[in-house]
Amino acid sequence: SAAATASAATGAGGGAKGTDGKQSGSAKGTDGSAGSAGTGGAAEATDASADGGKSDDASGSGADSDPSGDDDGVVTTYKSPHGYSIGLPEGWKYAYAADAGDRFTGPDGQKLLVAWTSTPKSDPVADWKNQERSMVRPHYKVIRIEKVGYRGWNAADWEFTYTDGGTTYRSVDRGFVTDSTHGYALMYTAKADDWGDDLRRDTWQTLTKSFEPAK
Repeated sequence: SAAATASAATGAGGGAKGTDGKQSGSAKGTDGSAGSAGTGGAAEATDASADGGKSDDASGSGADSDPSGDDDGVVTTYKSPHGYSIGLPEGWKYAYAADAGDRFTGPDGQKLLVAWTSTPKSDPVADWKNQERSMVRPHYKVIRIEKVGYRGWNAADWEFTYTDGGTTYRSVDRGFVTDSTHGYALMYTAKADDWGDDLRRDTWQTLTKSFEPAK
């Protein structure tokens, strides 16, 4: 089976983008690493624990950003030229395309990296653990690396904290495989002090529920 994930550490790999670092054989990761995302079909879950720019629109990369007004917290839907789409909550916008993937920014330091690969791996947990060995973020501390249920797709989360500019951030990097040629990673980051807020949990839920892979 195929799997894919992107992580936020340093990653390198074979088929996916990674930010600020290397990439792993799955989906591009954020801020350095990428990963793999899943092994067996998982049942849907909400994952309460992790639930874990250069331009104001997507014109720079040929993507569309259309108002949607959904009642699930979606204010705008970003449609990528790479085929995927994702609903953005209030205050969020597409920022720019990087080597690691597409970057989005939200209020109060929130960030999202969407990474993808056409050659997803089969064991997302093993891939995340392998990538963790290369993590180089300041004051990095892992919280969990585990398989999760996500919309019936093979998926795994890598959750961790790190510091940047004196501020502690918390990230959850969810890697998942939607079919044999599409693996994705959604790496969401917020200030650690805000992690327990309802708004942050609602934001993660909106992003994960609204994501639609390329067909």
